[in-house]
Amino acid sequence: MNKETYLRFLRAYLTGRLPGGEVEEIMRYYTEYFEDAGEVRESTVMAELGSPEHLARQILGQRSQENMIPVAGPGSGQDPYPSAPYPVASRGGIPGWAYVLILVAAAIFVGPVLAALVFGLGLAGIVCVLVGLGLAAGSLGRLSFPGILYQWGGGLISAAVGLLLMLGAILLVYLTAKVFRWFRSMWVEGGVGDEGSC
Repeated sequence: MNKETYLRFLRAYLTGRLPGGEVEEIMRYYTEYFEDAGEVRESTVMAELGSPEHLARQILGQRSQENMIPVAGPGSGQDPYPSAPYPVASRGGIPGWAYVLILVAAAIFVGPVLAALVFGLGLAGIVCVLVGLGLAAGSLGRLSFPGILYQWGGGLISAAVGLLLMLGAILLVYLTAKVFRWFRSMWVEGGVGDEGSC
């Protein structure tokens, strides 16, 4: 993610939740924050701030607390939103190098088991489907009508079991991807993300 994408996501998370002028003020602040850091430190700044959603939650949380404190009313000449710097989000998650280390360990220890399960389920499913279709097709010219029905039933059951095994392999890949996404959102980005989507 680059600076422009980061700021675009931040704007999207804040728009509609804060007044438009305040969103623009916040966006100016963080645009200047990135510009002060320079292109070389862009990724460091994003790591420091956390994800755009996490930063938006911090800003919105700060604003809701400010709204509970009485501030100067309109027309009093005082700025109801003081120009104090906005918070720099603490990530609260594990460092990126630790995430990479955990992924490498998972690839070494869990990866072969998952690959064997996915490959085994998928291959068994394909074999069952082919055997089932072979049983059904092989019965056509050689058997009586009840024998054909019996063999077709067995072939279709075998094909259905094969399809379920292939579906199991696909589901295993999907769940593995969801676990990695959950792990990244909870531990690396400090609780940001779709916690309920797992």
